[in-house]
Amino acid sequence: MKTIELTGDGDLLFENGDFKLIEGAQEVKQVLTISLSTNLKEWILNPDLGLDFMKLLEKPSDEEIRSEIIRVLGQEDRVEIINDFEIIQDRKLRKLNVRYEGRFLNA
Repeated sequence: MKTIELTGDGDLLFENGDFKLIEGAQEVKQVLTISLSTNLKEWILNPDLGLDFMKLLEKPSDEEIRSEIIRVLGQEDRVEIINDFEIIQDRKLRKLNVRYEGRFLNA
């Protein structure tokens, strides 16, 4: 599937006066990034889409974080497997970084 590429801050990306299109792994990565940055129930057309931000604000364990992120990634049909999952929390600075690798169907 092809879709319009977005910039890092979510704006439409133009190239030579036209929308820049992406497909394959880049497009799946963009879909997952959007899903992970959308709060659960935020999008009226699909209230099940997105990450439950409240779960992440309640000082969750690494396993709770992992479970919620895997739930969101699993919403995308083209995600075949997620492996090499790493969670880095800095509770003092209130920062959370998650790194994962995956294999995607038709990407």
